[in-house]
Amino acid sequence: MNVPPYHSLEQGIISLLFFTGTSNLWEGNVEGEWERKRETLEHYDRLALIYDSLYGEEQSIKIGLALRNLKVKNGDLLLDIGCGTGILMEFVMPIIKHYVGLDLAKKTLKVAAERSRRLKVKSKVSLIRADADHLPFRSGSFSIIFALTLLQNMPEPSRTLVEILRVAKEKSQIVITGLKKNFTKKEFDELVCRIWRDHTFFEAPGSKDFIVVIKVKDK
Repeated sequence: MNVPPYHSLEQGIISLLFFTGTSNLWEGNVEGEWERKRETLEHYDRLALIYDSLYGEEQSIKIGLALRNLKVKNGDLLLDIGCGTGILMEFVMPIIKHYVGLDLAKKTLKVAAERSRRLKVKSKVSLIRADADHLPFRSGSFSIIFALTLLQNMPEPSRTLVEILRVAKEKSQIVITGLKKNFTKKEFDELVCRIWRDHTFFEAPGSKDFIVVIKVKDK
């Protein structure tokens, strides 16, 4: 199996593929998991230059609904897991302290880097190539976390949610979406309930996703 580099820096994108949060990437069925993730990242890399034209409007609807149910503050440190081309930047950069976008797909991150330059917010943006199951951050780091259209791509979504909770601060806010073609409403609600009983469930008119907003009271 070809192993990606442990860390590197290219065009403002930091690659930290094998930093681990709660477990070692090389434990368990890692080859099978990595092959699935490799297929996903290659798919999104192929779409990188046309992703916004295909899905930008759909993503914007989800983001708008989520933000109407959040309290975003000037001092917030925001993590966008599975950030793709960084569409979320367009909505939050006038407000938050710093945006951290994380994705496995390098070409989509390059589009996100170009977006940060176009918006003239490069100094407030960090883009990291890493695995959502092994987030390269200390526990309790972020006050707002987005994970849009992510869980259907993960081998064990509940494990991904545990890792998201790990890096969330107390009193943080978390937004998670799930594609309706991959989850029934009951399945998605039960998945989230394994980690958070207290959450708000939304269905945006015309959206292809279920949307959940979690307000972390204590950990």
